[in-house]
Amino acid sequence: MKEKIVVLYGGESVEHDISIITALQAVKHLSKDEFLTIYFDKHGKWWFLDEFDKLSTYKMFDSIKRKTQVTLLLGEKLLLKKNGHKFIPFVNVKSVLNCCHGRIGEDGCVQGIFEASGIPQTSPSPSASAICMDKVWLKDVLKNNNILTPAYLSLNKCTYNQQTIKSAIDKKLGWPVIVKPANLGSSIGISVCRTFEEFNDAVQLAFSFDRKVLVEHLVTNLREFNCAAFLYEEQIFCSNVNEVTNNGKIYTFEDKYISTNVKNVEIDKRLSKKIKLLTEKVYCLLDLKGVVRIDFLYDKQTKKLYINEINTIPGSLAFYLFKDISFDEILSATIKQSVVDMEERQKLVRSFDSDALKIFEEVKVVSKK
Repeated sequence: MKEKIVVLYGGESVEHDISIITALQAVKHLSKDEFLTIYFDKHGKWWFLDEFDKLSTYKMFDSIKRKTQVTLLLGEKLLLKKNGHKFIPFVNVKSVLNCCHGRIGEDGCVQGIFEASGIPQTSPSPSASAICMDKVWLKDVLKNNNILTPAYLSLNKCTYNQQTIKSAIDKKLGWPVIVKPANLGSSIGISVCRTFEEFNDAVQLAFSFDRKVLVEHLVTNLREFNCAAFLYEEQIFCSNVNEVTNNGKIYTFEDKYISTNVKNVEIDKRLSKKIKLLTEKVYCLLDLKGVVRIDFLYDKQTKKLYINEINTIPGSLAFYLFKDISFDEILSATIKQSVVDMEERQKLVRSFDSDALKIFEEVKVVSKK
């Protein structure tokens, strides 16, 4: 049975539709005989679709007939397909090109499945994915490594107390603040609050998406930048650094994926170099894999550069940020690197011979007597 690159996309996420677009963009840069697309629906099931490249397929997914449910055989590099009432071998997996965004697909859940089965994948490890997805955890790591990130507080739905948090914001952050669901992307559920009255509504909105909420100091005199990177043959390749121009407003879901007015522009060389160096540093610090995009905030008045978020599976795999490397080359490099990474992990010592079971058995025998 021939090995295939499995392109996984969709997922149980508010970024589901963007993931479909990312996958359709990516497969245009893969050889037709080397990949297989697997659609991850909003209910958690995986499907092989005959007409995966037609957007109409997803608009009327429940009614289409030409689809086959698939699943992974845990512990094996093997996908199974449903045939009647049973699953039969379908394809051996060479590597997974993960195009999912947001929960389940980007937060370490499916990464753990592939890791446990010894399947190479183009996204970071389960732990790195989880840390980067959770904005609070990420900020804790950055702060503990003396990397600037805007001042923040964390709220938990079970322990949220209005008066306590108001006092904490007054003392530690000041107004205005930004309220965000901790585990969500694409600027969904985010609010800017200038008063405590606005804050209460924003928290309720954020809690509708997640049980943990991030409250962050609003950086004024703001400029926003993106820089992407990937690892290949022990070298980190950084993209160009682009500034996102959006008239000083919060970068919304519509700005990222729908609006035609937002343009990316080049920035001055000194700041660009600083951003690239910090991108490399954080990529190494978190032991990231595949194409990762880091979003930066820059305070024009204080000249401070902050890391805002890390996207371990960015929209369109951030191919548009690389001016001197083609999308074909990026995909080829990250897929090859995923295979090398898995081979290296499998060389690590994973077992240890001990007398624990023998001793336990002897203890049980003694206790019975």
